[in-house]
Amino acid sequence: MIEAERARADRAAGIAWRHERLMATAAESMRSFHQRMVKLHQATEIRHRVAAELHAGYLEAVGAARSQEPPTLPPAFMTAVAKTAGIPSLAVTLYCSDGSEAAVVTSDSVAVKAHDFEYLFGEGPSWMASGSLAALNVYGQSALERRWPEFGSAARDLGVHAVVAARLGTAAVPVGILTAYRPEPEPDAEMARSVRVIAEALTTTALHPDTRIDSEDGLPAHPLFDDIDLRVAVHQATGMVMAAHDCGAPDALAMIRAHAFAQDENVTEVAQAIVSRTSSLS
Repeated sequence: MIEAERARADRAAGIAWRHERLMATAAESMRSFHQRMVKLHQATEIRHRVAAELHAGYLEAVGAARSQEPPTLPPAFMTAVAKTAGIPSLAVTLYCSDGSEAAVVTSDSVAVKAHDFEYLFGEGPSWMASGSLAALNVYGQSALERRWPEFGSAARDLGVHAVVAARLGTAAVPVGILTAYRPEPEPDAEMARSVRVIAEALTTTALHPDTRIDSEDGLPAHPLFDDIDLRVAVHQATGMVMAAHDCGAPDALAMIRAHAFAQDENVTEVAQAIVSRTSSLS
């Protein structure tokens, strides 16, 4: 994959270079076309080079772990991505076709806790319907607390004062959101652009429709999915609460969230307790 991504980057760079040359001698009516082609293929080059760099960083981290005496467990893919990008706290949130959260992958403990706050309160930058999300959104502390009061307050106490959220997938077919939880009040523009490029790189690799599906678990055969939380327990627990309390799915999920908040636990832990029948919310 790494060499293939580098080859795609080289090919895009070559096309951009040719359009730059053509722009210099083109008729006035064609110069804007060549300029658009230069920008398009330069952006494509960056996306593929970043994809190659992220995957190379992951393989390097895996190799370093295996070379230890004794060998240590390799880092999760998103942990390696976060380290390579210099953005420690990242979360990938994927959605079902109905807009509900299907799975999440996080890079560190801050991202785990921050994303769980979103799931607990049912609000936040990763909790939006992915179809309504722009390619990139940046929220400072005041915007977080104004737009999502409960999440914003909890995130501030955690040390998260700003969030950058980038769409995964395309505008026509969004599949999720890449979220960066940041300690500074206002993320700089360069870091925000980096989050967007990472999202684009994941879209064209791990989340690409042509990615091979693993025959055992039915998930794409990519290291992103090795550490994924499929929220299976939450869906199972929601069904059990619906049956026990004769209510709909939204009310059942609200009850699970309320119990998690009251007990200072995360939603997945409460759901697992319900599924294992060690808790019934009664």
